[in-house]
Amino acid sequence: MKKVKVLLAIFLVATISFYVKPAYVSACSCAVPESVETELKNKTAIFSGKVIRFEDPRANSFIQSSADPISVVFEVKSSWKGVKESQVIVNTAKSSASCGYEFSVGNDYLVYAYGDKNQLETGMCERTDLLQQASGDLQILGVGKPPTIKVDLASSESPPFMMIGSGVGIGLFLAAIIFIRWYRSKQN
Repeated sequence: MKKVKVLLAIFLVATISFYVKPAYVSACSCAVPESVETELKNKTAIFSGKVIRFEDPRANSFIQSSADPISVVFEVKSSWKGVKESQVIVNTAKSSASCGYEFSVGNDYLVYAYGDKNQLETGMCERTDLLQQASGDLQILGVGKPPTIKVDLASSESPPFMMIGSGVGIGLFLAAIIFIRWYRSKQN
């Protein structure tokens, strides 16, 4: 009887644990953001633009992480610093759980980016925000300059590794079949 009660208690706890959801916890801890004036001095690029697409080099990978980098391609509308091109790529972590900024295709943003000019990055701890929610920043920044260099960033993403690997695997398989048939025909 005692064993039945213990087993029943274990079963009850196990069953309840499937219905209890843990609270959302972010591993990212952001300090109070710097002022717009300070960011204008410190950031590599500050611009507004519309997200036109994502490039996720690990999209077809078997193992994925919220920290995986993604590239976000923007159609630049105005620039205050560091961007003269009509399109630009900014990198971030895939998820806000890893301090990445979660952009949405078609939305306009005010982006504060750091890093090398050819490898811009941003995250949720920067002042980056939806353009419609950045009116205070825009007042301080003033009127931005439109892009002066027209570019078209066609997908710079390399073909997914799984597709390349599959193609190589199929090619090797077919080569092995051809070789075996050729070898058997030689022996006859």
